[in-house]
Amino acid sequence: MAFLTWDKYHPEVAQACKNIQPWPCEKIATGLAGVSQPSIVKDPKGQLFVAGTHGEVFHSRDGAESWALLCEAPALDPDVPAGLKVMALDSSGIGVSSEGTLLLPWRMAYNDGREYCGHEDETYHDVMWVTRSEDRGKTWEASPLLDPSPYDVIGGNQVRINEMSDGRLLVVETAARQPRPGKPLPKSEWKLWALLFCSTDDGRTWTHIADLGEHTDESDLLELPSGKLLASVRYQRKKLPDDPDELATPYYFDPEHDKDRCRECREYGPTGVGGHSVYKQSAVVHSDDEGKTWSAPRIVTGWLQQTGCLARLSDGTVLLPFGHKDEGHGQRVIISFDEGETWSKAVYELNKFGMYASSVVLGDDTIVTVHDSAGTGDSRGLHVLRWKAPPREEVSKYGFFEPRPAQSPE
Repeated sequence: MAFLTWDKYHPEVAQACKNIQPWPCEKIATGLAGVSQPSIVKDPKGQLFVAGTHGEVFHSRDGAESWALLCEAPALDPDVPAGLKVMALDSSGIGVSSEGTLLLPWRMAYNDGREYCGHEDETYHDVMWVTRSEDRGKTWEASPLLDPSPYDVIGGNQVRINEMSDGRLLVVETAARQPRPGKPLPKSEWKLWALLFCSTDDGRTWTHIADLGEHTDESDLLELPSGKLLASVRYQRKKLPDDPDELATPYYFDPEHDKDRCRECREYGPTGVGGHSVYKQSAVVHSDDEGKTWSAPRIVTGWLQQTGCLARLSDGTVLLPFGHKDEGHGQRVIISFDEGETWSKAVYELNKFGMYASSVVLGDDTIVTVHDSAGTGDSRGLHVLRWKAPPREEVSKYGFFEPRPAQSPE
């Protein structure tokens, strides 16, 4: 059998991945620690906010040139049922409403004390809530827990809260099914869904209104002038029974992956159903009905190029900066001039260390991107990039590609 990996089904993406163009950035090391998987938001006055992992809120009043600690928010965490123990408690993102309300999503994981074993642990719970402050962090109140039904657990990745033109606050967080006593979970259900939650009362309460599809995670939202909602998602999944027989995981052919992955490769081989991931990259989805339903994910980046975000310039240009770990670490960006229908065949290299690439656009179209220190030995330092997008004439000389769903034929 001839083994084929994702790139043979998406040659247009593979071609773009090989056309990496360096792009200048101003690089700022803030000296701030305690930030992992950072998200950045901007208030109506242009002030910038980033959350730390334990409730720290950092802010900048000068367009990200300098940063300071604004406050340390309490988790206001819910009670853990008797007999269970907390495994993780983190602030997992940030938002700021047009009213100036600071919003911090939180997640807490707990189980019976065993080591984390994911979908096999019937005692595992992961819950999420949002704390809010109307006085710049002096006092805080907590929302009720977000209800992920029909899924069992929610939380685990960084998110940011976005306000739409109609005043709704939207946030996307990842959920999964989990076994419970007497109710085992078949391996066919070992997957993730990115769930969309909405608040119409400035973050006091949240309602689950949609999901962005199977195998979606680490998502970001953008409202477009047309009214369409565009989202970037991490699309990651294992080989499925309906996949082409020859579809193989790139991990099998990568000599750098760790020994545990080698064991899994030996068990499943390169093309085994349920083996290593065959897709692990960024995709885009869109909604034409205010977020109620979403399109199938369309692949836009290469292998291990995931955790993207979305930003829009004043002329409507859409940017998708993303973190990567296929060649070390760093941040890159692809560009769309038609609301995400097509994307640049050139990939612009912004930086060569750190993961994640949460970005906002300032009033003069300067882009501010925040990331951590992955690849330097300390992943929890806050780093900032300030840059201008490549102009249309620069991007257009390489052309554009139209992304397709996973394994869509040419």
